[in-house]
Amino acid sequence: MRNNCIIILIFLLVCTGCQKTPEEPIVVGKDQQQMIEKAQGETVYTTDAPAGVDWAARLGAPKKYEAMLTSAGGHLVVDVDATVRLPEVELPVVRVSPYLFTDEDVHRYARALLGEELKCLDPWNENNRTKAMWEKEILALKNDLDHWEEYGSIIWDSFDSKADFERALQEKMARAANAPERPETAAPTWTWETPNVWTKDGKQETSDRCMTVLVLNEDNSESLLSIDRASEWGRCSLRYLRDADSSLHFALFSGVWPNELSLTREGAQQAAEQKLKDMGLDHLQCAYGASLRVYRGGVIVEGNPYGAYWAFVFTPEVSGAPLGFTLQTAVEPSEFNREWRYEQCRVLVDEAGVALLEYDAPCAVEKVEVEAATLLPYSKIQEIFEKMVLIVNNNADVNGSDQRYTVTEVRLSLVSVPEQNGDGGLLVPCWDFLGYPPETAGYPPLWRTLGLQPLGAYCHLTVNAIDGSIIQRQ
Repeated sequence: MRNNCIIILIFLLVCTGCQKTPEEPIVVGKDQQQMIEKAQGETVYTTDAPAGVDWAARLGAPKKYEAMLTSAGGHLVVDVDATVRLPEVELPVVRVSPYLFTDEDVHRYARALLGEELKCLDPWNENNRTKAMWEKEILALKNDLDHWEEYGSIIWDSFDSKADFERALQEKMARAANAPERPETAAPTWTWETPNVWTKDGKQETSDRCMTVLVLNEDNSESLLSIDRASEWGRCSLRYLRDADSSLHFALFSGVWPNELSLTREGAQQAAEQKLKDMGLDHLQCAYGASLRVYRGGVIVEGNPYGAYWAFVFTPEVSGAPLGFTLQTAVEPSEFNREWRYEQCRVLVDEAGVALLEYDAPCAVEKVEVEAATLLPYSKIQEIFEKMVLIVNNNADVNGSDQRYTVTEVRLSLVSVPEQNGDGGLLVPCWDFLGYPPETAGYPPLWRTLGLQPLGAYCHLTVNAIDGSIIQRQ
């Protein structure tokens, strides 16, 4: 972390040469072992169990933080009108390692998501598609063709012309005419396959494995479970689609859509939590939930069909301490560490239940290095923020284009960071300064154009609560 932070700081200071150099070092250069030692501190905290931890009194943190900051170049303005949110438990420092799915895990996930008696199809054989599935797809494609100018051409921009798209549609209609009402099925084989890995040097050998389970349901619909066990890269993932033929995706938007379901948020969250419990993922807690529209092809255009869902993001909780949710999903790679994705589970729920579930980058707790970390006082964190937010990723002064950050929440929680020159990671306390995504003058964000409430989960800066270093989210 020491070298990574110093390089980032030097680079940004060079790129923004018109800015005044801070009077004192803002990023304290310390490696991770020194950070752990600092977290242990000399202070012994005492906690009254009924009242929980009083972080406000301990760190001198206010309930609200207001400020208006302007960069030295004058093009970046940071408007802070934020609620300060604090946990109620001690914050530990925890060493974690990437977790690899076992065969037992896969069987448990399949039972929870697909059912007990699985009737499987070959996922790579399109002849297994039922007539009903072909007809459903053709109906949607005909709608795209009827609205080619409005949105069809945007969704299908891979086609050179409308005529090319029509020819492809005719081919699908011919295949649908000969499709079976219900193809033959078989029991699952639970076979791990080796993915094709290509680089500029050609096909590469890999120890990574993947598995795809396609299930035919009683109503002739198909559900899909895809699992990646990336032992070489040290991260696993799975993706479940209730309707295997859908293009459903988890697309968090910068605005919050109104709820259009008869299902309440509480009911939807209970359905998601029950599914996670059935999968054995009880360590994940709900960190975010909101209503969401998922437009066909991801094209947000009036008239384009969309589905309405409740969207949830679940993150780990360790020793009662939560990992905070942000729109950013990883720590940036550097010469000292690979990209480090956050452990997350993303779920879409509608009246019929869980429509999509994605579980990414699971980790296992190896050791609690510090049970109750000693943190810098809030005043020091605020000082670091007010200087560094005007420097880190300040492209406004570099490009000469006016930009505005809006910060609505300051949150103390845990963040997962990669281990230097290693394969594991650390969960460390941090301060996130959250708000709306950056707004550039002359380019209003879509949520504002649509008249929606903004989603205040974009992290403008993350400060390590132990040593004040900057954590570069991606």
